[in-house]
Amino acid sequence: MKHDRITTYHASGLDRLSLRAWKSMFAELWEYRELIQRLVARNVAGQFRQSFLGYVWIILPPIATTIVFTMLQRARIMNIDMGASEMPYAIFALLGATFWQFFTQVVQMATNSISGAGALVTKIYFPREVLVFSAIGNAAVNVSIRLVVVALTFLLLAYPPHPACLLFLLLMIPMMMLGVGVGMLMAPVNTMMNDVGRMMEFAFQFGMFLAPTVYPTPDITHASSAWQVGLYWLHQINPVSHYLYALHELVQHGTLTFTPGLQASIILSVTMFFIGWRFFHAIEPLLAERV
Repeated sequence: MKHDRITTYHASGLDRLSLRAWKSMFAELWEYRELIQRLVARNVAGQFRQSFLGYVWIILPPIATTIVFTMLQRARIMNIDMGASEMPYAIFALLGATFWQFFTQVVQMATNSISGAGALVTKIYFPREVLVFSAIGNAAVNVSIRLVVVALTFLLLAYPPHPACLLFLLLMIPMMMLGVGVGMLMAPVNTMMNDVGRMMEFAFQFGMFLAPTVYPTPDITHASSAWQVGLYWLHQINPVSHYLYALHELVQHGTLTFTPGLQASIILSVTMFFIGWRFFHAIEPLLAERV
């Protein structure tokens, strides 16, 4: 006689604080993998439903950012020195804008995943992590579309990247883990204070200039002012900066140097992911009350 497995959830939630919770976290994620896939498909299909331009809105932000800053650079309004880099500025800005917005979207989608689910959270039980991971799947689909635009830009500007740049797809995994970890920490807070999402949107718009996205990191050996030194160190403490440094190196030279900054960023990303997931899982029973 076959017996169905019965899962018991305690009102106290103490079982979520023990080390054994890790096993149930991975088990639930695997058990609900099909639901994650269905939610990703639903989110992608409905992302721009009843939208005239449709998926053009996915590729428009990095393209618009690249065009504006390229015009400012060509018009000498902004004195952006590329140094010894052989990469055209337009490609440099497009790469920076594309992957910064990917990281931003991962964090924001994870943060808003619970508050935006509404009745789905209050009326149906399923692990709430499903909403977060399905939102990340949506961000992954969006960046894959943007990468097509990046590839076309390489062709239009006749700048062949080194084939080894495809290795950056592996570095996108810890980069995404960093965004998911931050999003899981902020998602419960966002259910109590809806303006958290707006605050983070502003922070990421400003934070774009604290990473080598639309201009390279100043050379500290030739720094002529305290502002350049300060900007250099702001870039260094930003973990996303080191992923972008690795991307630039792969595109231009086909090499990948695991600098101390890149190693620290990877360790921080993995650590933040597991801390965020653990925190999210521990307070998951309270989320339905706050939505």
